[in-house]
Amino acid sequence: MWIFYKFMYPRAPKSMMPKEGDVTTLRQCNFCANHLAEYRGVLETNAVAPTNAINPTTMDDKTVNNELFFCNYEHQADFHAGKRYQP
Repeated sequence: MWIFYKFMYPRAPKSMMPKEGDVTTLRQCNFCANHLAEYRGVLETNAVAPTNAINPTTMDDKTVNNELFFCNYEHQADFHAGKRYQP
């Protein structure tokens, strides 16, 4: 039985495993809401914008989260193209 499982479910290649220094915390994709380890996806950082940019008269020092995380480059492109995720 052990040989059957060893043959049917081989180990992942070492290139797919986390390396020293990789961030392994789970992040949620901003496009499809799938959870994935940070080192496996695409992290995008933007310039910091004020939280109430709609009403500039009441601006304060608070800022919005300026990081976007995606599963892959296709999700990143679709997110910026304005598409919606269709499961």
